Amino acid sequence: MRRLEQVTTPFNDVDVIERNDGGIDFDVIGATHATWHPTHLLTGHAWDAITAGAMMHPGEPASLLLLGLGGGTVLRQIRHFLPHIHIRAVEIDPVMIRLAREYMALDELDVEIVETDAYDFMNRDQGKYDLLIDDLYRCGERDVERPADVNRETVARMAEKLLPGGTLIMNFVLGRGHARLHRRAREAFAHHFEAVRAVRPPLSHNEVLIGAERADGLRSPRQLNAFKAFLNHDQDQRYWKELRNLKLR
Repeated sequence: MRRLEQVTTPFNDVDVIERNDGGIDFDVIGATHATWHPTHLLTGHAWDAITAGAMMHPGEPASLLLLGLGGGTVLRQIRHFLPHIHIRAVEIDPVMIRLAREYMALDELDVEIVETDAYDFMNRDQGKYDLLIDDLYRCGERDVERPADVNRETVARMAEKLLPGGTLIMNFVLGRGHARLHRRAREAFAHHFEAVRAVRPPLSHNEVLIGAERADGLRSPRQLNAFKAFLNHDQDQRYWKELRNLKLR
């Protein structure tokens, strides 16, 4: 591996790493904040679980709001499965946007990018969406952290941005220092939504929560598994198959 660039911003300390297999990683405090490979789509990490959450929407979603663009890893996956969906992505860090364009082919994804604080955007945005993905993490002193708590009020406010039949998707880091917030988030999803799933990827300590208003508002694991046929590489298909899909409600 070799370091291509190192940047420090008010929000992130990022190492841009070129891997031996030709892929690119954005590393933040020892964690990979975004990844890109010229031929492989899936990663075995949280982005795959977020994409699975998007594909649980039972219809053909036409609009997506992503809070926390990063390098656009998950958008590359979603664009593959949903080539016609309109994507709006909110990112506070202009340097991250620049890195994503330079190293991860962001401009090929046809994304409307809003450079601002995600919570400020939510307060003033009048739009509603079929899919809302919250993947907001930033550098803490020793680990990545969410910029704000996740509780019943948070989930209810985000659910208000959904169109009828819409899906809310939130990514959570698991493990030491993250357990309390994760428990509150699970409780908030169970309180607000009739259908709640949790998806865990095979290679990282993350859990993605997915909620829908109706009990029949999410595709079943069997229906979700069928999307494996859309993937062209054996490794991508294997990572899709290895996602753990848990029914919480």
